[in-house]
Amino acid sequence: MKSSHISPIWYAGVILLLALAAIFTGCSQPVSTGTAATAVPPTGQGLVAPVQTTAIPMITTDLPNGITISYPNDWTKQDVLTGGVRDYGQNTMNIANFYSPIEIPGDTSSYNSLSIDIDQNVQEDFDSYFNQATLAVGKTYGTQMEAHSYALKIGDYNSYELDFQTKDVKGSYIFTYTGGSVYIFAFKGPTDPIVVNALDGDKVDMYKSIKLNPPVPSVTQQR
Repeated sequence: MKSSHISPIWYAGVILLLALAAIFTGCSQPVSTGTAATAVPPTGQGLVAPVQTTAIPMITTDLPNGITISYPNDWTKQDVLTGGVRDYGQNTMNIANFYSPIEIPGDTSSYNSLSIDIDQNVQEDFDSYFNQATLAVGKTYGTQMEAHSYALKIGDYNSYELDFQTKDVKGSYIFTYTGGSVYIFAFKGPTDPIVVNALDGDKVDMYKSIKLNPPVPSVTQQR
């Protein structure tokens, strides 16, 4: 019996077909539909989203001698009406004081205050009065005080602002002349940057809210 002879070319063709079948079988496997990974921001020193702040409501109050002022509702108002010599060297009537909340827990010196005074016995002109007050503030807080003064208006009344700073105290005083009387709005607090930055907006809002309606002295009619 004559044996059949298979050509080597046939074997090569079979091997090639098997290889191609394996390749196509691998390509037809389903693709995984798992959830794609997302980058998680690192904790610690990453970027912090800005905190949304809400304006603190203001309380409007009418004080003696025709003063109206608005102050933040987390401040404390103190009615006084007592006389005494102030740090600007004048013997005035202290009408009211306002105190901010303590900004740094446990630090009772970190609050700010606003005192409102009136001097109804002004004998000199307004410029001389302000110059004397500036010198008195310098004597009170020492020669290391830095001071700047500005002219401005409170309502329709001529005013001077005295800004000063020492190592521990930062003050901003406004003197307003009403034709016989001087109103003094004395804002004072520590120089700590945390307190200054936190409460500077309160100070500006309070100063801007000031309205004056000085009482008109009664005139006795002569017969």
